[in-house]
Amino acid sequence: MSRDHVEFVQAQELAWEADPVFPGLERKLLSVDHDTGARTQLQRYPEGYQRSDPQGLACNEEFFVLEGCFYLNQFVYSPGCYGFFPAGFERSKCYMPENAVVLRFFDHEPALYSSDKAGADARAQGREAIPCLDTYRMSWDTTVHDVRLTHLGLARKNLRIDPVTGQRTFLFMTSPQSHPINFRGLQESHPTPEESYQISGDLSGHLGTMHAGAYFWRPPHIPHGPFGTRGGSVSLIRFVEGEHVNIWTDEQHAFNYNPPYQPVLPDWMERKGRFRPAPNY
Repeated sequence: MSRDHVEFVQAQELAWEADPVFPGLERKLLSVDHDTGARTQLQRYPEGYQRSDPQGLACNEEFFVLEGCFYLNQFVYSPGCYGFFPAGFERSKCYMPENAVVLRFFDHEPALYSSDKAGADARAQGREAIPCLDTYRMSWDTTVHDVRLTHLGLARKNLRIDPVTGQRTFLFMTSPQSHPINFRGLQESHPTPEESYQISGDLSGHLGTMHAGAYFWRPPHIPHGPFGTRGGSVSLIRFVEGEHVNIWTDEQHAFNYNPPYQPVLPDWMERKGRFRPAPNY
């Protein structure tokens, strides 16, 4: 896996651009694997966009609706809806009655299924579709978490666990006015990449304060934290190509609610954005 470390960018600081893969649509590319073409991006659909011809992609895709409502495969999608389409899964009868923004995760180059049927079938093996999951109808799970994160008052909504790799996708919630005891805490790392898009609120950590629209792709074994929040937060998090495991440091690190913004960004992204820090409240 050869994705650049991106931590963190406020997606608002990136410009919309024409998507060379999906004609008529715009994107903000958040991260990309330079070997496989796997990528994460924001996709913007214009009001009135429609497509009736059946189409499948040669990659597995997860997606989460951020703005707008639309029809796809006879489902109605609204903000907070999640889906997983295995490679080759048919998509048809798509209609956008209003502008929509969708967070999309592709595990390979998002080419048409017809261009790589054998590769697509291998990538889809053992994976079932989740056509539409309305996360607003799910309850927060407050029972399962690492005790070292208790100070965050956290909760989780599990969206998907991959049956092949064990990778997990979930919504992660932190409670307002939370910080580590005595404003000092441990740092953690993971043996797999961690990816996150912040949906709402604020979350302060070692590289600054993330607000709604903040995104990071963090490669394995990079220490991070401790974290806290003034107003609470909700993020979508993925641990990619493996199970979620927390590895903790022995030493304590200082925390404060107003850390300086110190992004780690690849050159290609720096050329596309302005990266002014979002305000700390």
